[in-house]
Amino acid sequence: MDERKAYWFEQPYMPRMKNIAVAPVILEDGRLSFCVPGDDGPPWSGVWNLTGKVVLDGDDYFEFQCDDEVMHRRGGTYKFCALDIATFRRETCRWISQGEEIADCCKTTEELHEWYLKHWTYNR
Repeated sequence: MDERKAYWFEQPYMPRMKNIAVAPVILEDGRLSFCVPGDDGPPWSGVWNLTGKVVLDGDDYFEFQCDDEVMHRRGGTYKFCALDIATFRRETCRWISQGEEIADCCKTTEELHEWYLKHWTYNR
């Protein structure tokens, strides 16, 4: 997990529902915290905090297993894949807010991550 990146993920409690996680970090209390961009406001966008533990960790992919007793229906295993510009232009830009705009202004994967960090990082 790299807090300088943005990742796409599927919500385990809503099959095929994809979303974006920006700047994921493990807080002092062990929760996974990240920003979810969007125009809809909470609970769909904003800062998300999940209780559980990282079960697989890498720079471009990680998995977080929620404590289902705490998370209830929002539990399960979340799988995060780092955004890359090719996949973003081919797929992600079609389902994410401002996708076409973002694809037009970002030429590289690094620029894509920088764009999300600049526009969608909240104070935790």
